[in-house]
Amino acid sequence: MLDFCLDDLELLSEEEFERLERMLDRQIAIIECSNLAGTNSILWDDQHIGQKRRELQALDHPSVDKEAVLAFRRKAVVDSLEGNMLVHALTGSVIEVDADNTRARASFWSFGHEGLSKFREKPMAIFSLGVFNDAFIKTDGEWKILYSGWQRTTKNEYHKGWARDMQPTNTRPPMTPEEDRAMLGRFAYQPDEIRQPVPEPPRRDTWTAFPDEADREWVNVNIASDAKRGDSAGWIGRVKKLEDKEKKEK
Repeated sequence: MLDFCLDDLELLSEEEFERLERMLDRQIAIIECSNLAGTNSILWDDQHIGQKRRELQALDHPSVDKEAVLAFRRKAVVDSLEGNMLVHALTGSVIEVDADNTRARASFWSFGHEGLSKFREKPMAIFSLGVFNDAFIKTDGEWKILYSGWQRTTKNEYHKGWARDMQPTNTRPPMTPEEDRAMLGRFAYQPDEIRQPVPEPPRRDTWTAFPDEADREWVNVNIASDAKRGDSAGWIGRVKKLEDKEKKEK
């Protein structure tokens, strides 16, 4: 909250005014990234396939395989759009913008109601729950999606419930249960397992700990892979290593 009125702007020093501008730019960045994620979620629905629209992704970023992304978009995974629906509402957003207000990371919980008909059979009603782990970058004055990663918690036949059913990700060719578990179902709910503490929403120091915008490991800081990297303290250890490196370089 700003502890002054507009009449006080003239009393601010140049340094204070610049700090205020950065604060406002950060809030605008959060709103724009949230709107961008919401737009992307809406346009994923089957009814928008083939619709002419503006490009939302930063396809020209060095970390993006543009041809692979475009090929994926053209690949059909159902015989017909008849009976299919893919509606995912976003909620519970956590967005952290870097100091320059040019990059952002975000986590959004997503509740999905889906209708799936692969081969023109009677559609299956599906309830889906998961988290989008996204990164955004500002290029040529416009925010774009650098990547959007989906982590599934549940994807079950609506009436059976998640404790008795888990539907695999719909692909062509179809994945085996083992392949699905190793991919988007890696951290999915299982009735006979304790869930791992992932994903980790971006923390305030996310850009200090993970300065490369293409690095996706910020999501997994609390799982065993950190220990395998020799980072037994997880996030804290990662930040400390970077700080020690900076001290040595000075």
